[in-house]
Amino acid sequence: MKKNKLLLGAHMSIAGGPDQAIERGQSIQCSTIQIFTKSNRQWHAKPLSTDVRNSFIKKQQAIGPVVAHASYLINLGSSNLQTIQKSIPGLIIELERCQLLKIPYLVLHPGSLTEKTLAEGLQKIARNLDVALQNAKSDTMVLLENMAGQGSVSCYDFEHIKLIRQYSKESKRIGVCFDTCHAFAAGYDFRTKQLYEDMWHDFNTIIGLEHLKVIHMNDSKKELGSRVDRHEHIGKGKLGLNPFTFLMNDPRFESIAKILETPKEGLSDDQTNLQILKNLIR
Repeated sequence: MKKNKLLLGAHMSIAGGPDQAIERGQSIQCSTIQIFTKSNRQWHAKPLSTDVRNSFIKKQQAIGPVVAHASYLINLGSSNLQTIQKSIPGLIIELERCQLLKIPYLVLHPGSLTEKTLAEGLQKIARNLDVALQNAKSDTMVLLENMAGQGSVSCYDFEHIKLIRQYSKESKRIGVCFDTCHAFAAGYDFRTKQLYEDMWHDFNTIIGLEHLKVIHMNDSKKELGSRVDRHEHIGKGKLGLNPFTFLMNDPRFESIAKILETPKEGLSDDQTNLQILKNLIR
């Protein structure tokens, strides 16, 4: 029987062009990578030239899937009308850039809860997400990321993701990205085998494992339930190695891209964390 290819990588810089991110990933043996398709700190996006697109698509044949992460500026639940008026077009731009680069998934931080009730807040996010999906000339799937729960941020609870998909008219185009650090900070403990199985049972019951497309592999600087989003090197934080051992050996997730967002000063930091994860494979 043919063994599935290990889909393991890290977030890569697009300095010099998106195709350079693929080369950086390959230089440290990534089999998948995550990128921003534009500056994550600006609404403006420089158009993608035909040469850049063609080069990226050609190089992507050797690595993948490539996953994109949407700008942190986007907030589909904001109480600020100006932010909403920038966020929806901003998401459309991101989706269309993914289409041009043939990127299948766009990870999105869903946004804030600013309405009077939880249901109203999640309906607002779903409604604005629908507008973007319906107006973008793109087949790229949006992946809602589970969050740590800092401030008024949504989706620290699996139920929030379930409800956004339920409220959306475009649920078939909405999947999930699971972040280990965020889940732990939000209060999901999966440091023992039983707790790990219980958490994924809950995820499957509430959301459905079939909607999980990407996993962010990050240890946590902060304690369980802290609601503070601070990533740490694999095995160096409060999660420890056990959860990553379970993930790296779980046959349910063999074909799912596992991507590092751990602290780094250079590619060698990613390389170290990738090797730690590879060493956990039994």
